[in-house]
This record gives sequence, structure tokens and C-alpha cells, in this order.
Amino acid sequence: MIGNNTAFECMALIYKYLQERHGYSFTIVKGEGDRYDDPAFKVVSLPSRLWRPITHTPFFPPFAGRKRRLAELFGKADLILTVDPTVFPQGLLAIRAAVALHLPVWFDSSVTLMGTGHTLQWKIAKRVVRPVLEKVAGIIITVPKCVERFQDLALFSERIADKFVLMGHPVDCDRFRPRPEEHPADGRFRLLVVSRLMPEKGLLYILEAVEPLLCEDPRLLLQILGSGPMKPLLEKEVRERGLEGQVEFLPPVPYGELQLSMAGADVFLNHAVSTSGWEEFFGAANIEAMACGLPAILSNNGGITHVVRGDDVAFLVGERDVAGIRRALRQLLQEPGLRQSMGERARRYVQEHYEISVIGERYRRMLETGRDSR
Repeated sequence: MIGNNTAFECMALIYKYLQERHGYSFTIVKGEGDRYDDPAFKVVSLPSRLWRPITHTPFFPPFAGRKRRLAELFGKADLILTVDPTVFPQGLLAIRAAVALHLPVWFDSSVTLMGTGHTLQWKIAKRVVRPVLEKVAGIIITVPKCVERFQDLALFSERIADKFVLMGHPVDCDRFRPRPEEHPADGRFRLLVVSRLMPEKGLLYILEAVEPLLCEDPRLLLQILGSGPMKPLLEKEVRERGLEGQVEFLPPVPYGELQLSMAGADVFLNHAVSTSGWEEFFGAANIEAMACGLPAILSNNGGITHVVRGDDVAFLVGERDVAGIRRALRQLLQEPGLRQSMGERARRYVQEHYEISVIGERYRRMLETGRDSR
């Protein structure tokens, strides 16, 4: 049971793997406003009135009177996977419905934000959420900081400690692979950013860092792939700096085509920064680019430092460190051998830790252990 903005397309790779290799069959339950669709799965839409809150807090969904519809749907299942009940009301509904049907249920909690545990809204909601945590089969997290968040929410205890399962997002390394034959033969050196165009993605810091290098070498091309409200500001900055011919804005592409955009790049850049309400939870695009053999320059924000923890597999620079971004990029530009060796190490690292078969088998063991323990 999914919600918007849950990195679901990455996780769906696991479900396809389990269907193809181990005979699982997944039904995807989505809200009526979610456009997700995939012929590999049976996809069911639920009207939002089934889980819309009845108060101003999202933690008091109208469960009474809605059990029948969920029971009809969940009654055909052997197990339930859902979203974080501390964030999404549909996650709380799914867990309570699963428990009522004596079904094992897991939820994904890849959020790493701190500081929400002291709000009045959460102090009220905690009384509703805390009891369900002890009834789930497992809590799926992507980085250790997710556990720290439960401490921040005053939800961590010995009783739920062994429910956490560390599980990164998977990468299809057959799809995300080096494709030198796809690189345009036009003599340009492409720096690729794949990001939502939002302030927390640090795009102005990237532009500031890259500007002197673009001015020094007309062959350099900064490509920014994505959409969002920052685009007008970025376009204005590009015009005022006289970089129109060396900065290219690319529209978002379907997830199934992202690897082709990465194939034309020489270096990958992302620079997420912490704000009062957000930090990078995982950074799936980072490891997808690394699987493509791209040397990457990333920020040490949020969960990134755990996701990219291998020696010399990427450059990690401090948040908002414009000079650090520029130094790393200049080094990659000046040392072709470093670009190649770092790209090769990056791909091996992703294959070892995040390749779909690695994550898929870990996920299968989690589900089977959880079912056997019921």
C-alpha cells in the first residue's frame, strides 16, 4: 500500500524480482490521485475518503466503518507491506487492518528528519501510533539514522529494536551500466545533475561552483535534469552569468529511460543540503549514476554518508561547500585516469551492496522469516 513521494519505483524492482524468481504475486494499492501504473502488477486505486483524516492531524484516520473495504482487499493477501504510520495515515490504516486479519505487516520508514517529536500534533498522535509498532513484523529502514529518528519521536524501545531491518534501495545494474556507445561524439564534456528543482537540492551551490570552470573551458556542459519551482531562478542566474550555451535544462524522463540520460554524462553532481524540514533520506539517483560508471560528487547530507561509505567510490563534500565542489570537479577534469578508476570502483561498490539480487534476496529472507514467526 503506497503513497506519493515514497521512492516507490525503486522499491518496485524488489517486488518484480520476487515475482520473477520466487513466485510472489504483488497487488499495489494506491490513492486515487496517484498516477502510478505498471503492467507487472495488479494495481488497485482506493478513494482518498477511505483514509482522509477526520481531524486536522493525519494520525486519526476514519478507521471505524471503513474496515469492510480493507478487509475485502487484504483478506486475499498473505502479507502486507505499507508506508510509515508516523507520516502517512494510510500506513496506520493498513497496519490496523492487517493486525485485525492476523496478517504479518511491515512498513517502510526511510525518513531521517529530526525535531518533529516535540510538536503538539505529534504528542497527540504518538498515543495512536505507539501501540501499532509493537504489532508489526518489521520496520524497513534505509540508513541507521532512521532508527535515531524513532528515538527522537520517543518511540524507540527494546521491544521494537529487533523489528528494524536495514535495507537499501535496489539498483538494476543491468539497466544502469556504462554505455560508452551512447555518449554523444560532439567533443562536449557533460556534467549531469538529476534532481527535483527545489532549494534543498543545493542547485545554486552547484552553479556557483561550476561557473568558473565553464568560463575556462567552452567544451563543458552542465545539464540539469528535473522540474520544480527553482527553475525560473536558475534560468535567470544562468542568463545573468552569461552561461546560456553551457547550461542545459532537461525535462524529467520516465524512470525506465533515466539510464539513457546518464549514459551521455561524464561526471555526476548532486548537492542536497539540510533545511529545517528536510534532508536527503537515501539518494537513489546517486547510486544509479555510480552503477553507470560515473564518477560522482555528492554532499555529506542526511543518509548519503551511509549509502556511499566505500573508500574512494565518490567525492563527498560538505554541505554548501562551493570551493569543495569545485576542487573535486577540477581534479576529475584534469585526471582522466581518476575519472575512469573512480567510476569503476563506484560500479563495483553498487553491485556489491545495492544490486537488485542482493537487496531482493535480503528482502525475501525478511518476509519469509516474518511469516514463519507468526
